[in-house]
Amino acid sequence: MTTKVERQVVVSVPVRTAYNQWTQFEEFPQFMGGVERVIQLEDDRVHWVAEIGGVKREWDATILEQVPDRKVAWAATEGATNAGAVYFEDRGGQTEVRLVLEFEPEGLVERAGDALGIVEKQAESDLERFKSYIESRGSETGAWRGSVDEGAGVGTPDASWAEESRGDSGKAGVSAKAAVAAGAAAAAAGVAAAGGMLSRSGDSDDDLGDQDVIAVLTTDHREFTELLKQIRTADPETRRDLADILITDLVRHSVAEEMFVYPAMKEHLPNGDEAVQHDTEEHKDIERTLKHLEGLDASDPQFMDAIGHLDTVLDDHIKDEEQDQFPQLRAHIPAEKLSELAKKVHTAKKLAPTRPHPMAPNAAPFHKLVGPGVGLVDRVRDKLSGRTTG
Repeated sequence: MTTKVERQVVVSVPVRTAYNQWTQFEEFPQFMGGVERVIQLEDDRVHWVAEIGGVKREWDATILEQVPDRKVAWAATEGATNAGAVYFEDRGGQTEVRLVLEFEPEGLVERAGDALGIVEKQAESDLERFKSYIESRGSETGAWRGSVDEGAGVGTPDASWAEESRGDSGKAGVSAKAAVAAGAAAAAAGVAAAGGMLSRSGDSDDDLGDQDVIAVLTTDHREFTELLKQIRTADPETRRDLADILITDLVRHSVAEEMFVYPAMKEHLPNGDEAVQHDTEEHKDIERTLKHLEGLDASDPQFMDAIGHLDTVLDDHIKDEEQDQFPQLRAHIPAEKLSELAKKVHTAKKLAPTRPHPMAPNAAPFHKLVGPGVGLVDRVRDKLSGRTTG
């Protein structure tokens, strides 16, 4: 499912000046959040480097049509399913810069950002920074007055123009809360930084690409950590929505691990029984904390206390898995088996409960027999209550 964003800003410089500055793609880091470097490879191809949630991402975008003083249209070619255009219109000595962006959210944090409207907010913020940047100078730092396929009639490209960017699990770029591409990266790349995303999940197993179960679970860990950071700095209303998203995906993650990963650990790891017992106890602690958090108002001081406890327990749990258990799984389980487990975990998350049930057994047989029914009830409750689940 795609999301469309349209934002505009009026800058107090002539259209030629505004457009000329926008063609200086390599200077975009001056006013775009999250962008470290932009390299113009060819007239119609741009390479991006961004720091997103502590993870460096790189990707390419292709300019489909560029008309001096009027338009830059693009589509992503890999990693980031997004496309759109930036339009420039003379407003009597001033210039209206209008961004139209369509993207496909991927991954927990991107879906969270999309649900909370962070993309739109970041787009508006980055356009305002462009306005300040060019108005404070009064003139452009350079210009490229050539054109790319002028008259091609591409209109405003939508996400279907970036079809070839799908299917690589976001390895080459960022999407969503963040899309990126020449011309509109001001909004898109900033959105990526705001969300701190790691692209990967979707509605089908094809979206997993060649990831194995360890890569999938590690990506989850990074997204949980990033959401906890966002919760600490958010306003109370946003904090509540982010917490509900975190609760939902932590429950799904834990259930999927208990259904398929822990049985594999018991079977293949020398200390499997002991490791699973330890991890299950941590899951119980996490679930009790989530249940407590679920009932708290975001302005209640206990809310942040619960977040702090959750952060501590989760950090310990992640270290145990990533530093000890995951390397052992790679050493003892064939690669094809780990890929099969990734698909099972992916499917389990779709059917798993979305709310914590700390009194329920933390065991695979219970999750397989009862979990889908509990999950269905949870999703009905979510729908009726309007709860944000990402």
